[in-house]
Amino acid sequence: MDSVKKAITQATFLTASSVKDLIKEKGFSPSDILDDKESLDRERLIDQAGADAMFSALSDIPFVLEVVGSEGRKHIHQYGEALPNLEGVFGKGDLKVDCVNDVVEGSKAAKLNSPGAMSVMAVSSSKGLMPTPDDCDYMDKLFGPPQLKGRISIQNSVEKNLAEVVKTFKVKPSEINVVMMDRERNASYIEECKKFGVNLILIKAGDFIATVFASTDPKVHGKGVYLVMGSGGFEEGVMAVVAAKALGAACEGRGFSTDPEIQKKYSKVWKVDDMVPGQLEDCLLSFTTITPEKTYFDLEPLTTLTVDKEGVSIRKP
Repeated sequence: MDSVKKAITQATFLTASSVKDLIKEKGFSPSDILDDKESLDRERLIDQAGADAMFSALSDIPFVLEVVGSEGRKHIHQYGEALPNLEGVFGKGDLKVDCVNDVVEGSKAAKLNSPGAMSVMAVSSSKGLMPTPDDCDYMDKLFGPPQLKGRISIQNSVEKNLAEVVKTFKVKPSEINVVMMDRERNASYIEECKKFGVNLILIKAGDFIATVFASTDPKVHGKGVYLVMGSGGFEEGVMAVVAAKALGAACEGRGFSTDPEIQKKYSKVWKVDDMVPGQLEDCLLSFTTITPEKTYFDLEPLTTLTVDKEGVSIRKP
């Protein structure tokens, strides 16, 4: 997998570099005030630059890479059109891998040159990643550090899961950090977390980086115990599960839809191997920051973070 790791990390780096150059060229700023059209036009411009750069980076790779999930396609349900994204089959050779990507994770941050934008790719062996279903844009998620593997579950109540965290780590409820998308669909989770007394961190967009961080060992990063729960993007979920599998973290998922008829199809709780059936040694997550990431890993722009069976590795520009 050395050739795969080299190509994937290069692809996220080149994509992030291209988008960062665009942001600088256009003079995007956190102080910009955008109407709806201007906002969408910027997201489209940013995603197109990212998709073009990633396409070029993968055009001559020495293995076959099939994209089975790309985040931009779900925007057809938000904007009436899919934003530019990377789909298709790339490269040639005997080795075959599957890929889920988000050419610009955090496009809302990127369009204002604000912290939290990055380019992301996750790969595993052929047929080793859950493809994105046509009728389900979101995933109900539960991520936690390796010490909680087998101890927490989506099928449990929020109270039971949090009580297990208290027991395992011997911490107060207020010392548990729970990150969740601030959405109406997560209202019941939010209320239960408030009742338990955790440090609830509600975010407006982009739960991907939080899920990766929650999958790491708090004894290593020293920032306390983190969980991610509630529904967020489907592709972001699958990409984060690749990291969770590599790190041996606690992780479950389930398809989520606001349509009751569609939701009936997604009653099953997915374990790690349901979402990422590929071999552990074939699991790789790579992301390169476009703008700074200061909340979790504390990364400067154009820093590449990888997760595989060897753990977390950070390469500065």
